[in-house]
Amino acid sequence: MTQGKNKGLLGRPVRWAGLSVAMLTAPTAFAAECPTPTLEQCANVDYRADTCGSVHDAYCQQLVESEWKARWEASPKQVAEMPEEMGGKPRKVGTQAWTPGATRFQGMDQSLAGQVLKGQVLYLKNLENLTKAEKAYFAQLEGWDKNGTQLTSCQEYVHEKYYGFSRFEQRAGRYGDDARAFFDAAYGKEGIAHRTLYSLDEQALAPIWNPQQRVAKNAYFRFVPGAYPQGAKPYVFESEAAKLAENPEAREWAVASDSWHQEMNEVFSGVPDDVLDQRQREQEEFTALLARRESVYQEWLKTAELLRSRDHDTKALDAAAAERLYGLDKAIEEGLVKAQARGCLDASSPTPCDWSPRRYKEMLEEAMAPRRAADLRACLFLTGNDFSAESFVRNADKLDIKALDQKDYTLDSRLLEEYLETYGTHVAALDAPVDPPTGATRHGGEAGDSGYAGDNTFGGGYSYKAGWEVSQGTAPLRAATLGPWCESNVRLYGEFTGYVNVFSPTPFELAHVHGEAATEGNGLRFKVNARVMGLAIVGLDQHYPLRFTFASDTPFFKRDAAYAATTFVVWFIPVTIKGGVSADTGIKVDIGGAVTRDCALDLVGIDVVGSITPYLAIKGFVSVGIGIPFLQVAVRGEVTLTRVNLPLTSDIGIYLSSPSHPTNPNTLFLRLKAGLDLEVRFLDGTILLYAEMGDLSAQFPVFSWSGFGMKTNIFTETVAVPLARLF
Repeated sequence: MTQGKNKGLLGRPVRWAGLSVAMLTAPTAFAAECPTPTLEQCANVDYRADTCGSVHDAYCQQLVESEWKARWEASPKQVAEMPEEMGGKPRKVGTQAWTPGATRFQGMDQSLAGQVLKGQVLYLKNLENLTKAEKAYFAQLEGWDKNGTQLTSCQEYVHEKYYGFSRFEQRAGRYGDDARAFFDAAYGKEGIAHRTLYSLDEQALAPIWNPQQRVAKNAYFRFVPGAYPQGAKPYVFESEAAKLAENPEAREWAVASDSWHQEMNEVFSGVPDDVLDQRQREQEEFTALLARRESVYQEWLKTAELLRSRDHDTKALDAAAAERLYGLDKAIEEGLVKAQARGCLDASSPTPCDWSPRRYKEMLEEAMAPRRAADLRACLFLTGNDFSAESFVRNADKLDIKALDQKDYTLDSRLLEEYLETYGTHVAALDAPVDPPTGATRHGGEAGDSGYAGDNTFGGGYSYKAGWEVSQGTAPLRAATLGPWCESNVRLYGEFTGYVNVFSPTPFELAHVHGEAATEGNGLRFKVNARVMGLAIVGLDQHYPLRFTFASDTPFFKRDAAYAATTFVVWFIPVTIKGGVSADTGIKVDIGGAVTRDCALDLVGIDVVGSITPYLAIKGFVSVGIGIPFLQVAVRGEVTLTRVNLPLTSDIGIYLSSPSHPTNPNTLFLRLKAGLDLEVRFLDGTILLYAEMGDLSAQFPVFSWSGFGMKTNIFTETVAVPLARLF
């Protein structure tokens, strides 16, 4: 984060009065040529720099200072922690409310995060000045209310199953990033604390807080040194901070509950909310480091096990993972050292790092999001979001499943939950992959989604798809066109595209990554393509014969990938703000494969194992500049427009059984293990502009949004089945 200041003038005191008449009066010779300026002229950098500005310098300075003081006295006040450039101490500041610009929320239909954001933006705007897409979504919500407990989509199912919470969550969007207002509302008359929540059909929901789950004193005590690939040199944590953080008692500090959060609120009632929330933001950055480290290790572990199970070399994979883990561990220790300097690693008494209204909000999301995301995912997979008159969910008798003794399961959320549980168990027990909404046999699987969130200041969006398929030659498997077994092929692919807008309503493509591995002849064809800002960075299309192992973690990093400028008015004084985005994008590929074909005997043996992981992190940043004397300016904060990790892991094999096989001699089998996970965070962060004139400070939000994230499994498939049963 950078900032701009008027260096050399920062220590000069502000003069509210006492300027002499002589200093305020321009020389007579210039009076006719330089009339008395207006406030707007005095706040204009170009005017102050020209001849008339110099003549009226003292007059302008008094006018600006007087107007600044008047607006400061009339503004709402709060205590805020100033940026390090302004001392880093809490001060009373005048504030200016933030309102979103022309918002853009669309897509994201396959994720809980998208549904939450699209609902909250309606209330952040007080249901006023809605875009066409927002009006349509609000009309959809109204339609859900009008049809009672009848369900028409998976999104409505999740909304109404958790109705007591969903309704509060939507309306809490009006508080934006104000975690204190959110907390007070949760404990208010129409809140969710200290009460049982219900579905729309009046079924009691499970409690928000798990009484068996203990939470750490603060996020720094979640630290535990992580493992490395065998034979790799691990990072050694030597600081006192790392030793203090390894505290089992502090790691299991308390059981979260409505009462506990209320008690912690009282304990820290004397600490400004801005200080508490800033400590929490720092912990969220540290937690993201821990999560990234765990993700890197688990991806390596899963992929290494797959490759080794098929007798593939993992040397390159192990080395790449160890290098990434070492760098992350170094960053983790730096974070712990900073935390110790803040006093966060004191386990003997409460510290401002231990709780905040923002932590309450984050913990609430962690408690409620996974269960709702799981329900949405199950519903989308098993129904295809098809609630039409001909659908299985409304004609369950067509499935001929004994446990489903009712025809229509869309009458309320309890019935649909029963349908999903019963039908899901039935589908999982089948010995061939099927498409649950249609009952048809599948020869592949694909998942994808797209979405955009933001306003005309900052915004970010994405589109992705990933999947697997089995085919013959270049054509998908079909019974009527079945050819020789030896022509069977498999393919694994993943693709991601990210978009942003910076101080402009127009989005543009920031990055695109694509990876694919497929059998071709007696070998495998491997593709990796990537571009950043339209510039091709990687274009790999390689054929590997017989057997190969390929490991690559290719980052494409472009700092200041997009840059723009705008003018932000700080109490009548225009301040130039330069904003941009930094992108960290790439594709991590760990693939192994082997192919054996003999068309004379119609034999085939195919294996494609490993993972393809496109990833993208887009962060917004700003710098400021100001030319008005005696005014110093700095910025604090950062906004994560989009952070996505999309690991697709797969073990796909086609092989022919021997003539002596006891049950299926000379039969072609499909072996499949495939999974797609989605780790995503949208539009999370705050950019605040701070300004000081003398002893008076003010805070001006440039962008402020409390986003929503999730880590969820999109699909997992495991099957070993004779291909003859696919027809």
